[in-house]
Amino acid sequence: MKNFLILFTLIAIQFSLSSCAYIYSKGDNVAERVKKLANAKEYGLALDTLAYIQPDHFNYVFLMSEKKQIQILANQFEKKSLNQAQIQVDSKHWAEAMNIYDSALNKLPKSKALQKARKLFIAKRDKYLNQLRNKLLISNAKTLSDTTATTKEIAQVNPNDNKAKNQLRSHIREVELTAEKLLSCAEDGIKSKDVQLAEECLNLASNLSTTVDTNKEIAVLNKKLNHIRKKQIKTNKKSIQVVSNQLAHIKTNTQLIRYQKKVLALYKKNKSNKKIIHLKKELDSRISVILKKGIKQGQELYSQGRIQPALDKWNELHQLAPANQKLNDYIHRAKRVLKKIQSLSSNSNSIPSSK
Repeated sequence: MKNFLILFTLIAIQFSLSSCAYIYSKGDNVAERVKKLANAKEYGLALDTLAYIQPDHFNYVFLMSEKKQIQILANQFEKKSLNQAQIQVDSKHWAEAMNIYDSALNKLPKSKALQKARKLFIAKRDKYLNQLRNKLLISNAKTLSDTTATTKEIAQVNPNDNKAKNQLRSHIREVELTAEKLLSCAEDGIKSKDVQLAEECLNLASNLSTTVDTNKEIAVLNKKLNHIRKKQIKTNKKSIQVVSNQLAHIKTNTQLIRYQKKVLALYKKNKSNKKIIHLKKELDSRISVILKKGIKQGQELYSQGRIQPALDKWNELHQLAPANQKLNDYIHRAKRVLKKIQSLSSNSNSIPSSK
């Protein structure tokens, strides 16, 4: 229903803009109107207005020339908005990213690129929200599991304590509701093939379960999960074999970065797999050698006063080891020096020469 309302709103906006564009195109001052719209970054409305201009219009040639320029500006605006939104998404500033997409689509409602990016963004945001909800659910479930025995004992110590009885009843209801939510969490994990999530939710549901029906559902979901595990084991064996054969053929840092992503993805899924652990150690060893060599090369360039080439070398290594503190210190130092040099250069250029 929510998605339908969003779609309806966008269609309504487009229809409204289209109507305005038609009205604007029939006036005598089309060129002036279009210029004002472009200056206000209302590129969609400006382009729609010009789309109604026919070849027999007295100012047709000039307006078509303006249309080309506005289209260039619209493309630049679209690209800039997409980049700005992506920066916010990468920083997990979800509200800011949504504002950028919505604001950009108000200016350029027919942009397929913005519409697609917004749709993908919403899917990514919803997935992240679901992860947060599951994280909170798991945390609450663990707390309930830890406090169940104590809550029961409090009620049993003094059977005449009505407050303790009410607390126990309330606790049991919360346990039952949480167990149901955990089953939904496990189903989500199975659908997304997130074995770790499904396992954790099912184990917690099993600890909390107080009913026969819930235990039956847990058994059914465990069968589904086992089926996924078997499939993943086969797939992972093939992937591990393929990846293990690639390391010897890697010659550039770009290839190594791609290889690193593959190994880390496999390691995340199979942290106990001996072959993956061995591959990761080999990878870490090779990266360590490259880092030592690259840092030294950067230091030599830096000592020669070649700050920018040194920074370029260290930035290239940063993609392989973004958390390496020594490397980050060198990068920050080089950036500070370059900034100071640029500042001094700007100041010297602004000083008037003596006659």
